[in-house]
Parts: sequence; C-alpha cells; structure tokens
Amino acid sequence: MIKSIIIILFSYLMAYSAYAEQSDMLYVATYNEPPYSYLVDNKYTGIHINIITLLAKKLDKRVTFIQCPFARCLSLLENGQADAIIGIRKTEERSQFLAYLDGPFSTQNFPLQFYIRQDSELDISNYCDLSSLRIGTLRAATYFDKFDHDTSLNKVEVVNHNQLIQMLLKDRIDTFLEREESVKPWIDHVDYQQKIKLANYLYNKSVDSYIALSKKSPFVKDIAQFSQMQKQLLDSDEIQALTVNK
Repeated sequence: MIKSIIIILFSYLMAYSAYAEQSDMLYVATYNEPPYSYLVDNKYTGIHINIITLLAKKLDKRVTFIQCPFARCLSLLENGQADAIIGIRKTEERSQFLAYLDGPFSTQNFPLQFYIRQDSELDISNYCDLSSLRIGTLRAATYFDKFDHDTSLNKVEVVNHNQLIQMLLKDRIDTFLEREESVKPWIDHVDYQQKIKLANYLYNKSVDSYIALSKKSPFVKDIAQFSQMQKQLLDSDEIQALTVNK
C-alpha cells in the first residue's frame, strides 16, 4: 500500500515537473526578414530575436522559435499554436486574435519604396500609376491603409522577399513595394545595383512595430506583466541598444 502511494506521488511529481518545464516556454512565430530575424547555422538571430529573447529572460521565460512564412505565422497565432510574434503592425483585423502589448517597442522610419527592373520604362510617380500594374506583395502582409484596402489593384501574393525579387527579375510582376533594409539582404549587391531600381513614388510614413500575444495563448492572462516589462526595458534603453544593426 505504502509502495503504491509512493509510486503515485512520484508519478505526480514527475508529471508536475514536466508541466512546469513547459509552462515557462514561449513559442514565438518567426519568419525570415533580415536584419530583424534570420537563420544562421539553423539558429535564429537578428534584432527582433534579441529583443524577444531579452523580454522573455526578464520574465523568467524560455523561448522556442517556430519558423513559418508570414501568413502561416498568423495562422498559428490565430489557432493558438504559437504564443507570440514580434515586429508586427497593429490592425483591426489582427486584433481579432492578437492581444498587443501596451505601446510599440519601436517605430520604423524607413519609407516603403516601389521596385522595378533596371531596364523598365515604367513611370511610377504617384499612386494612380499603380492601377495597371502587377504588384508583388507578401501574403498576409500589410503596407499602408490606402494600398491594403484597394481591391482594384492587381496584387500578386508570394511567400517571401526572395520570391518578390525573382518574380520581378523574370518579368512576372511589374513592381513590388518594401523597405530597402528588408530587400538588400535577399539580393546580391551587384544585382541590386544593376538589375533593379527604385521608382519615383514612395510612401514615407513611420510605422509602429508591436509585440503581440495570441488570444488563445496561456500567457495572454499575463499581458499586463509583459507590457510592464517592455516599458521597463524601453525606459532603461535596453531595447533601443538592441535595435542598432551591428
């Protein structure tokens, strides 16, 4: 009898230990976007990786990064298969399944620019010039409200930045829009200089970047604690120090 009780207690303690070990694990949906997040020797690195890792450490959490195309990342969050994402724009649609930390952790000041082939004679000088073009976009990504909600435009969705570049070079799209810092890591420097160029039209407005939790994550109940720690790290300039692309 006593032996049976000991076995039951031991089994309970082992199960509790396994649960406790998992309960501090933050699963972060992560997509490749240098210099913010990218794989080096099968390990994620980059500005956003450093920030979310620091935040988790301060909250006594561990982090596991789930690699996924951006659209798939959002699906994982919506279904509760991932806990968090970093570097996301706040929209009404996403707020249906995401809980955002109070305030952005950074603001992107780089303009959205339209890329065309170097040999193209297209003149994109204003928004109206986009009307007849095949425009490459990242699936599930948002850019700016007018563009995002314009159903008259011919938008061609792809999975990643590399596909945008390759489709442009192969004349399968006429242009795509992105921030220069997110394009350069995906293309050889010589090709960047010789094969593509920037159109005259650009959208130059700063965009806030947020950390968000899935509303189905067990951590969402602790979002106030997450927000408070983010504020402390911003106030101490620890996050700002990590945003410098070294």
